[in-house]
Amino acid sequence: MRAADSQDSKAFDSRLAVIDSHVHLDFDEFDAEREQLVLRLRAAGLRDAVIPGVSASQWPKLQAIAARHGFHYGLGIHPWYCTEDWQQDIENLSKLLEERGDDPKLVAIGECGLDALHKASWEAQLPCFEAQLQLAQQHELPVILHSVKAHNEVLALLKRYPLARGGVIHGFYGSMQLAQRYVDAGCYLGIGHLLLEEKAKKLQETLVKLPLEHLVIETDLALVYQLKKSQFADKTGGSGLILHLLIEKIANLQKKSNVLVSEQVFRNTLQLFDL
Repeated sequence: MRAADSQDSKAFDSRLAVIDSHVHLDFDEFDAEREQLVLRLRAAGLRDAVIPGVSASQWPKLQAIAARHGFHYGLGIHPWYCTEDWQQDIENLSKLLEERGDDPKLVAIGECGLDALHKASWEAQLPCFEAQLQLAQQHELPVILHSVKAHNEVLALLKRYPLARGGVIHGFYGSMQLAQRYVDAGCYLGIGHLLLEEKAKKLQETLVKLPLEHLVIETDLALVYQLKKSQFADKTGGSGLILHLLIEKIANLQKKSNVLVSEQVFRNTLQLFDL
């Protein structure tokens, strides 16, 4: 980074227009302060956001919040919420997609995928994820992917159900080899708070090599709040909007300017979700 970029980073960050590609603003923990939080996020530079769906019971609230604040959203069934009733949930999702097909704010299927650490729902996760990929094909929508200890299975299903609009692997934290496999499958890599951890050496090494054209950035704000990361609060004026911190970190790793990084990830998010 040039010296001028470093010296001006704080002033510049306050003016940056950013898009949050993954933020769970519909979660209950934000009910008491959502209005104030959105105002803080907007003041910090948030231009737009994508709120992923996680469960059928949450979809009505998600849609109402997205409409109120002018944000975009996805509809999906998170692997943690795949139950023995997954087929009914998929049927309801299919009907909702038909009903909301002309809603310009509906931009993705997801959050969906596989989580091998969540063993209680593993048997239902596979067919539920497969059904959502089929819906993504049918409705020509990108997918917001959750993958934990299940990359081979997720990538195999992406190969079986190729998506015209691709998708994003949310919360990516892996090697350059794994990143390339997702890129080859038509996915962007969603980079979040893990990049800001000192111990995230592997991810940092990956981002040194990975072209900016494959990246989007995210707060996963509910998780950041749950982790109570005071260093984020201190550096974001209490908003939790870590996107500027991510831009600065990526710029440092790739020896590029904040401006170049911010503009590219902004364009990538517009293209991914057709915003």
